[in-house]
Amino acid sequence: MLSKSTEDYDRGTKFEMYRRLSSLQDYLLVAQDKIHVEHFQKQPDRRWILEEFDSPDRTIALETSNCVLRVADIYAKVVFDEAK
Repeated sequence: MLSKSTEDYDRGTKFEMYRRLSSLQDYLLVAQDKIHVEHFQKQPDRRWILEEFDSPDRTIALETSNCVLRVADIYAKVVFDEAK
């Protein structure tokens, strides 16, 4: 989950390093303060595309891993601070 203190690093330097890994096909960033998942998926031409998920009813397909994640499952034990 993205925290305020590491979000810039996770989006910038870390993702830049991860993109150099030929085996990496999917990169997920998960917000901790609201339902929001960013799925970056490597294309055959090495471009990365982004799909965003803001609803617990959505599913995320990680095709190269033959895996489907429900957004609701990612946030199953998360309690959001309603005071914000």
